[in-house]
Amino acid sequence: MEDKKIIQNLKKQYDNIKVNEKGINTMKKSIEKAKKENKKNNLIKGWSIGIAAALAIFIITPNISPNVAMAMMKVPVIGKIINVITLDKYNDKSKNINVETPKISDSENSKSEFIDNFNKTTDQYIQTLVQKFKEDYIEGENKSLDISYDIITDNSNLFSLRISSLETNASGYMFSKIYHIDKNTGNMFTLKDIFKEDSNYINILSENIKSQMRKQMKNDKNKVYFIDNKDMQEDGFKEISKEQNFYFDSNNDLVLVFDEYEVAPGYMGIVNFTIPRSEIKSIIK
Repeated sequence: MEDKKIIQNLKKQYDNIKVNEKGINTMKKSIEKAKKENKKNNLIKGWSIGIAAALAIFIITPNISPNVAMAMMKVPVIGKIINVITLDKYNDKSKNINVETPKISDSENSKSEFIDNFNKTTDQYIQTLVQKFKEDYIEGENKSLDISYDIITDNSNLFSLRISSLETNASGYMFSKIYHIDKNTGNMFTLKDIFKEDSNYINILSENIKSQMRKQMKNDKNKVYFIDNKDMQEDGFKEISKEQNFYFDSNNDLVLVFDEYEVAPGYMGIVNFTIPRSEIKSIIK
């Protein structure tokens, strides 16, 4: 909220900036010169970026007020590059365990609280899975645990990493956990954090998913979901959880993720449901 007020204040002060007539003429000449250079070199992208940067420096720098300068220092860093490496590959052949543990760092390899928090949180989750598997393991049984990770999203605003697990014991069970970082604030967040308070997002998303399930089953007999079945009223899908797995796709639409067996038979694997942003724009922050 504070960041929003700062940015609004910046915009208001920017709109009040006055540029003298001489400055405008100089600016126009600079643009024309850049256009000629662009035609000569055919570097459209480079010209666009150069002009934008030149205008920003020309207009803002001579007219910036102390208040604007102070406010700019408080604007969150956007576009931080995050690097991911495999911290270690844990392998316990005696108990059939294979684990890849991710570790993130920013582009400057600086030590920051949000990076430490992310690494500690994901490491603790993996260690919990490994420890539980070890406790349940019986010598000689055909059982295994494989844990890996992949990056789902990494853009100027959002970083999302998925930790995937496959536990086998005669048959397999796939499940995952997705972690998110808001690069504008450095904070980790979950599904409930992206919706307005008192928005009833759980009911809205759940009803949307139920509608998709019924439509898919009607159009494809091979698709089966645990819904509208009189024999499994108690175990059928009712609503999503507050901590439901999710991510944003390339269209910036919300995708809700369900583990194997969670809402459908095992042969359907992990299933996803896409909720177009246009359908939830009134309740999303």
